[in-house]
Parts: sequence; C-alpha cells; structure tokens
Amino acid sequence: MRLQKPAQGIMLENDFKDAKRYHVECECSSSDHSVKMWIEVDSDSDTQDIQLSFYADTWTPWWDKYHNRFKCIWKLLTTGVVRYEHHMILNKQAAVNFANVILNDVKKLEEKKNANRKRRGQPMGNDPTQTS
Repeated sequence: MRLQKPAQGIMLENDFKDAKRYHVECECSSSDHSVKMWIEVDSDSDTQDIQLSFYADTWTPWWDKYHNRFKCIWKLLTTGVVRYEHHMILNKQAAVNFANVILNDVKKLEEKKNANRKRRGQPMGNDPTQTS
C-alpha cells in the first residue's frame, strides 16, 4: 500500500514553521474517538528530537453506579496520577497514511530546521529518517 493524497483518515489542519497539526479520524467516525496530532522538530535544543503529541478527549465513568468515585479521588490525591486509555480504529490504508505522514513530515521539518541553521551558520543535524 502507498500513501494516498489526499490521505484517508488524516487531515492537515495547520502547517507552522517547525510544526504541523493533524486531525486523525477513527474508522467508526465518532468525534469522541478522533485525535489531534502535533509533529514538531525540537528547535530549541541541540538534540535531534522529534516531538509527537496526541490530544484526545477522554472520559471517566464518574457517574456510573459501579464506579467508586472516592477510590479515584484517593488515587489522585495519593499518587497524583489517574490513567486513562484512548482507542482508535484505523483501516490498513489509514494506518499506512498515518505512518507515512509522520515519516514525510519529520523529513520536511528537519530540512527546514537545517536550512535555518545553515542560514545562521550553525552545524546541521543528522537525518532522523535514516537508520543505522
């Protein structure tokens, strides 16, 4: 399977200088399952890091009669952490598009970053899409 253009299941929302934001849609088409994804080249450090951020709406069975609210509150107070899961279904083509978008954007954003460094006379980084 090859990357589709336009890509099924993933939509570019914004293209910034060193980041891109996408809307990734679940196969079930429920807006509760969609995800916002940011791909960003770390431009404020000397490392060659790529930052992927995923934003999803999560919910808790807070008002479910079988869910113990006080147990959840106690866990949050004593550990500072409450974990949630988010599941999203992608068909094969959407999964290929998702992976290729990440690979292509990392390469493009790294090229932009290197061009900016070259213009400023700083050393350029390695290509993160190349494997050893």
